[in-house]
Amino acid sequence: MDMERSTIKVVAEEAGVSPATVSRVLNQPNIVKPATREAVYSAMERHNYVPPAAARSPKEQLGVIGLVVHSIHLAVTSDLIRSLSDKATEAGLNLLVINTNGERDLAAFFRDHTQFRRQVDGLVAFSMDLNAEGAELFRSLDLPLVVMQARSPATRSISTNNFLGGHDATEYLKSRGYKRVAFVGWDKYDHRLRGRLAGYRSATPPGSTEREICAFKPLSEQGGYDATAELFSTSVKERPDGLFFACDAMAIGGLRYLREHGIDVPNDVGVVGFDDIQMAEILGLTTMQQFLNRKAHLAIEYLRARLNGEIPTSQNDEISITPRIVVRSTTR
Repeated sequence: MDMERSTIKVVAEEAGVSPATVSRVLNQPNIVKPATREAVYSAMERHNYVPPAAARSPKEQLGVIGLVVHSIHLAVTSDLIRSLSDKATEAGLNLLVINTNGERDLAAFFRDHTQFRRQVDGLVAFSMDLNAEGAELFRSLDLPLVVMQARSPATRSISTNNFLGGHDATEYLKSRGYKRVAFVGWDKYDHRLRGRLAGYRSATPPGSTEREICAFKPLSEQGGYDATAELFSTSVKERPDGLFFACDAMAIGGLRYLREHGIDVPNDVGVVGFDDIQMAEILGLTTMQQFLNRKAHLAIEYLRARLNGEIPTSQNDEISITPRIVVRSTTR
């Protein structure tokens, strides 16, 4: 259908609702019934309708990419901001950090905070959750989007192969002679953590008498410290001699505990982290590199191409990157 005829009235007629309802779907979809939202989104797609607020020509673009994070306090966030900012600058774009303060549902946050829609030309959502229905909101706004460090079936996503990362980290510790390898993580229901935990478990041969050793604490340096304290509160015979931390921040806390208690790393205990943040290199931490810099490049390049019209419509494919071990001084 010709774009000039694709008005809010046409969409409303197609969906069998009023123009006011279409407006509510665009601006406050959480107060509209799911069936009505779906009818409106389908009509918008069929009629190629772009809301006036989103229909900016290249001359009207702001040159701003939003980075959406659920916490600015995570150690990996500062490394991510640095990588994305560098890549955005190379592409002639600026970076705006949007902190959701713990909200993981990307669409829910943008439904409640509509002011951000006019402040950015595209989004990188880091470790956020987005289902197919939520992705329709961003398509209706014509707001290009990349989900990073998570998976989404309805938009471009750049994820980590957490299973293989967890498996390879555990296998490496065992290959260096560590016999009792423990896993340290945060929320065991977090799907990112579950992949790494499953990888850890897969490194134990079927039928083996080897016992799983795990500790779960908050995702922070202090959480890593407390988890390590828990693991070493048992008898000497029961203590692990290898520690796989599911993130570098927790590994840093674990190293502090081991240092304070006179435990020799790497001779008595080997330590492997996950992320390869800048502090990992400073501390000599053996870790699984997630290639954040490469992911930042892929995300910015995709958004640049979308904004320039080189990629005319949203892509819903997934790029999955397998971490690689970076060997430093915390393993023998």
